[in-house]
This record gives sequence, C-alpha cells and structure tokens, in this order.
Amino acid sequence: MALFFLLAAPAAAIGAALRGLDPPARVLTALAGAVALDMLVAQGMLATHHWSWRGGIVAVAAISVLLVLLRPVERILKRMSRRTGKIRSS
Repeated sequence: MALFFLLAAPAAAIGAALRGLDPPARVLTALAGAVALDMLVAQGMLATHHWSWRGGIVAVAAISVLLVLLRPVERILKRMSRRTGKIRSS
C-alpha cells in the first residue's frame, strides 16, 4: 500500500500540473517525475541521516500537496496581477 502511495500521490500531483500535454505524454512524464521525486526524498533523508519509511511517506505527501496547490495559487496570482495592472493603467 505504501509503495502504491509513493508512486500515485506524486504522479497525480505532477499530472495535474501538466495539463498542456496529451494524455500518454502526461502519464509517462508524471510517472517519471514521481520516481525522481521519491529518489530525491530518499537521497535527502539518507544524506541528513533522518531516514525512516514513515518520514519518507510524510515528505512525499507534503511535496505532493504543495504541487497540487501550485495550480490554484498560480491562478490567484494571475488574477491579482491582472487587477492591479488594470488599476495602474487607468
């Protein structure tokens, strides 16, 4: 179950961020990104001598949540910049 989560959570988050790609490319890129993210988390935890399987799952989950939240935050920032741009030009 944990291994499925370690691939599915980051892959879903990365796939949600890559809406411009066609579906097969998005799936392949999301899976490759998930594997890379898992390896980076594991390498970082091993390098800092803080390795634990629970900590790895928490770290991957936190990064995945941040990746999912990037899209709405980006939309909000674009709306705010458009509003301030309209105020300054008038």
